[in-house]
Amino acid sequence: MNTDPRNTDRRLRARSIAPAARRWLETSQHARVLYAFDAVVNLVNEDAEVLSLVSAHLGDGPFSIVLEDFPSGAHADSSLLVFENGLWLDDWLIDAEEAVLWQPVPNWAALRSQPDLLPPAGRQIADLLAQHAPADSLARLVLDPAASSPLPARILQAAEQNIPMLFAGLHQQDDPMLRQAAKKLAGLGPGLTPAGDDLLLGAMYGLWATQPSAAAKQTAEAIAAIATERTHALSAAWLAAGARGEAAAPWHQLFDAIVVNDRAALTAAVMRILPTGHTSGADALAGFLGMLQGWQA
Repeated sequence: MNTDPRNTDRRLRARSIAPAARRWLETSQHARVLYAFDAVVNLVNEDAEVLSLVSAHLGDGPFSIVLEDFPSGAHADSSLLVFENGLWLDDWLIDAEEAVLWQPVPNWAALRSQPDLLPPAGRQIADLLAQHAPADSLARLVLDPAASSPLPARILQAAEQNIPMLFAGLHQQDDPMLRQAAKKLAGLGPGLTPAGDDLLLGAMYGLWATQPSAAAKQTAEAIAAIATERTHALSAAWLAAGARGEAAAPWHQLFDAIVVNDRAALTAAVMRILPTGHTSGADALAGFLGMLQGWQA
């Protein structure tokens, strides 16, 4: 793989890699650590493209390399050297040469072929969000637009005005309405993936689940083009992946559960998505739900 003289006893082999992560390794000339956590290290290259090193228990993602063992001690100033089939992160050698290529695009065609299963799936997701979504999530406003919320006034006002506009624009195929709402929701809220972005991402998944692929792609790309200019690099990476029809492994499990009408598997998938971030999982599920609620078979 390379002849770097550092200690190769600190080699960590990748279990799987997404196509976008493979391209990132092949094309990046300069990169740095964007964020480092206990089970995720996000890297960004000279083109503001993100790659995520993730622990195996988190599973595959649209721009991830999944590692069986995880490097310790990474931080914002960690040294980074990228190779075609891996990288050095401080003294850790991340070896992705034999990693299995993971397919991040769910079977959208199978989901679209079962339109009668979408409304009951939406009702089940709504019930689970009603029980488990954080009080300060946008999910609460999707479930009940008149609900009280502990969100700051500025965020709450923008959400109350633009969430209904977003779904109306999507369902009515009103492009100016959709663009106006997406612009206001993009970057709304704190965090590495703001709540407004998470809601938009879930709505993209709803597009792919309910619309012909060409129409879903066109609308999702339009949302991403608006939103990525108004948010952080990590959130922009998720939105760009959503525009490509790509989703993380727990979402694949959710979509598969809907296709086979497995209520227990659907619950398990939702409960795996919900803990993502503080409200990220709930907000993305709410975006997906908003599309299912307006679905006409």
